[in-house]
Amino acid sequence: MQVVTRVRALALACVGLFVIAACGGGGDTGTVKEGGTLIYALDADAGTLNPFVAGTVPEVRAYQWMFPNLFQADKNLAVVPDLASGPPTVSADLKTWTVKIRTDAKWSDGTPITSADVVSTVHIEANPKLDTLAAFDWSILTDPVTGVTAPDASTIVYTLKSPFAPFYANNLTGFVAPAATYGKADPTKMSTFEQDHPTITGGPFLFDKRVTGSEIDLKANPNYYNGKPHFAAVVLKVITNATAAAQAVIAGDVNWNPEITGAAIDTVKAAAGVVSYTYPDLAYYDVRFNDRPKWLNGQTSLFGDVNVRRAFAYALDKDAIVKAATDGHGTTMWGDIVPASAYYDPSAVVKYVQDIPKAQSLMAAAGWTKGADGILVKNGQKFTAKFMVRADKPQRVKAVQIMSDQLKTNLGMNLVVSQIDFKVFYDPIMAGNFDLAFAGFGLVLDPDDYTVQHSSQIAPENNSNGSNWGGFSNAELDAAIDSERTNLKANAADTFAARKANFATIEHILGDNVVSYFMWADNVGMGFNGVAGVVTGNGGSLNYADQDRNVQIFAQWSLISPK
Repeated sequence: MQVVTRVRALALACVGLFVIAACGGGGDTGTVKEGGTLIYALDADAGTLNPFVAGTVPEVRAYQWMFPNLFQADKNLAVVPDLASGPPTVSADLKTWTVKIRTDAKWSDGTPITSADVVSTVHIEANPKLDTLAAFDWSILTDPVTGVTAPDASTIVYTLKSPFAPFYANNLTGFVAPAATYGKADPTKMSTFEQDHPTITGGPFLFDKRVTGSEIDLKANPNYYNGKPHFAAVVLKVITNATAAAQAVIAGDVNWNPEITGAAIDTVKAAAGVVSYTYPDLAYYDVRFNDRPKWLNGQTSLFGDVNVRRAFAYALDKDAIVKAATDGHGTTMWGDIVPASAYYDPSAVVKYVQDIPKAQSLMAAAGWTKGADGILVKNGQKFTAKFMVRADKPQRVKAVQIMSDQLKTNLGMNLVVSQIDFKVFYDPIMAGNFDLAFAGFGLVLDPDDYTVQHSSQIAPENNSNGSNWGGFSNAELDAAIDSERTNLKANAADTFAARKANFATIEHILGDNVVSYFMWADNVGMGFNGVAGVVTGNGGSLNYADQDRNVQIFAQWSLISPK
């Protein structure tokens, strides 16, 4: 499993997909054309094509064509087999996961892809001395070496410390690399190993050549285990200017632009001959409150009272703020599970429709009254706080400015917009010495909220490595999070239903207590010119077709044959 720094990862659903041992939107489907070259827009050159080291979106987008995944995401973000021959089997005590892989898969040198390659990949990722900017988490295994074994050439056995439902989506959906090359590399020097290109691969395409700063050329793998790709070749063309990349797909110089954002979305949508899709990104922005009664330095926290946080929510016109800040290119969020996820339940979230009188009454209930200058005051303390936001993010700055104005006018909160350099932005947040901050958050491979919302992960008090920086603690929330992490039932459908109910409880608690004030997910788009076979998922989403989430599709799509 790879959690890539700076990569927005995916919330996958384990829907349909494992067996527990008994105890006792569509694209232009067109006519398939064999051959031809797909031109793909890459917004920056890849610094490395080594999958163990790839730490940026362009790097993942570059290597994804060349390596198989053990499991992958389907169009609706459910986990399905890729190299695996079927769903995993889970032992009766829920701690041993057994995966079988197909026996017809081969590496590009003609040698079989075996369970030893899978085990080697895990061992490398779990090595604490691995030289990489990417992050891999195999801490749930009983041991980073003996916790994964290969009893035969097509079987992998994972032994977990405890039952862990997110293991399927978080750990089993990653790439598999050949032990014959990467397994022999020095983990402490991995960042310089096969940096320019891999020598042995097993995905739908093989490395051909590259021109640094310009393009990376790939050729079809004739022996790909899911069938030879329809494209004869793929050129990953480096186009660093977003406007130029959008114009290239409109002009037909690029067949696939995987990331179109902002005003370029409207331009591409209006273009003749281009098929485009727009959907919420797998990441979100929110306002993080310091939910503690006091900062860790002893200062009273202005947002430690839930009535104050609820008043904050009722005083704002969120839809209007999102529209203004994103120029209409954002999807309003009321929770931290994005609409594309199978776990998304719109009925579970708590929505705060602007109600200024209610907001004012909540502040009064919290003991705040307006002073002569119109600013709230309580026990001689004015309601004045720094509203932190990254200085290099204009959309976020605009949102914070609008919110600050509305909250001052509607409530009397004096929130001073504090634009902070990214290098030091998180320092006071992680130290527990802040009131509120506007930040962006990528999603991990499962909507598990443990590290961000569980009280055991309050940082720095309870866990220096935790991410519950707001300090919120709630026994009911902890219980729901603990349950979703261990809720494995006798079949996949029951497991999914049970975990979805857990997530609904979590979303309701987060919303009712306004633990954070969720804002929006950026709308992102993909544009295609002359490509057949593209199939969308929930809400017209193509999240599954990006960042190594599903590589089989690269062999299934084709250029459109002339009519």
